[in-house]
Amino acid sequence: MKIEGERIILRPILSSDFPAIIKWTRDPEVGHYMDDDGYPETLADCQEWYQKQRSNRHVRRLVISTRDEVPIGDIELDHIAWRSGDAELRIRIGEGDYRGKGYGVESVTTLLRYAFGEMGLSRIYLRVASTNRAAIRCYEKAGFRKEGKLIRTWSSEELREIYLMRILKDEFYELHPQYCSLAG
Repeated sequence: MKIEGERIILRPILSSDFPAIIKWTRDPEVGHYMDDDGYPETLADCQEWYQKQRSNRHVRRLVISTRDEVPIGDIELDHIAWRSGDAELRIRIGEGDYRGKGYGVESVTTLLRYAFGEMGLSRIYLRVASTNRAAIRCYEKAGFRKEGKLIRTWSSEELREIYLMRILKDEFYELHPQYCSLAG
């Protein structure tokens, strides 16, 4: 399965992606805003992590690659609740040269098109640190709206304000009517 955007392709994770995934996990700039999501930190951890991802029907994790097949990040729908049609979105652009250039917005929009059209989901939500202005701009450009906020303990002494954001299927199609005919 490949989900194509204009400049990106969302595709299944391959074992050849493991070194990049480890690199992104270890990158402090990438990890600064990420929860401890159980990303593998060594090649030895990757195979088990990969098998868990593949066998879990409540998770869809994909690599974001450029059209010339350079992996630049990953994106996922987690906590997929098939009956209610909800899922949580997470994304990370791991390659610094691709940040701030619209690849995140395109990746999110491409995944939303798939989630609402092919998967039949009706609501996608996410959590983002209030200080992560670049991510908030990305999500707002894709159509997400702030729905609430909470204060979370981040480290032993640091508290962070977290925004809860969401987009509904109808809102997505209103913003992107070109995808209505593709909807299932």
